[in-house]
Amino acid sequence: MLHHLSVSAANPRHVAQVFAELMQGQSFEFPVVSGAYIAVAGDAFGTAIEVLPHKAVWVPGDLEAEGRIVETRPQFAAVHAALSVPVSRETVEEIGKREGWLVRYCDRGPFQLMELWLENTLMVELLTQEMIPNYLEFLQPHVYEAFLKDAMASDNAISRQEQAQKEAELVAL
Repeated sequence: MLHHLSVSAANPRHVAQVFAELMQGQSFEFPVVSGAYIAVAGDAFGTAIEVLPHKAVWVPGDLEAEGRIVETRPQFAAVHAALSVPVSRETVEEIGKREGWLVRYCDRGPFQLMELWLENTLMVELLTQEMIPNYLEFLQPHVYEAFLKDAMASDNAISRQEQAQKEAELVAL
């Protein structure tokens, strides 16, 4: 169970407020790192998202992790999160449009979600209440394993077709 996540943003206070709005929770200052904020869902899982200043990173300190400011930071990151939200797809779209952030509905095949790109640099996948059941079903190990086997078999079939086509082109020459 994921309970909290740290991300960075150019405007941590505002991004934490948007997270709080999406989760129907609250945002607060996060005094562990200067200029950081936290969005708290207020749910049974203790779900929270810490939003640090854009150039802040966690480093191992002498006794525990410490937040430090670094010179440069990449524009995009490998980190992203899927977050179940109590708001509707329309609300997510309205928030994205209001903020000027990329927002879109995505059909991943076995499940659907909304992509919201916070400050147009950090992807957060949002699952509305209607989207959650398909996502939860898909990520059961036996379901995912079957999906993976089918996908690999399909990829192998495509690779064999591509190889046969290349061989046919060579023969035609």
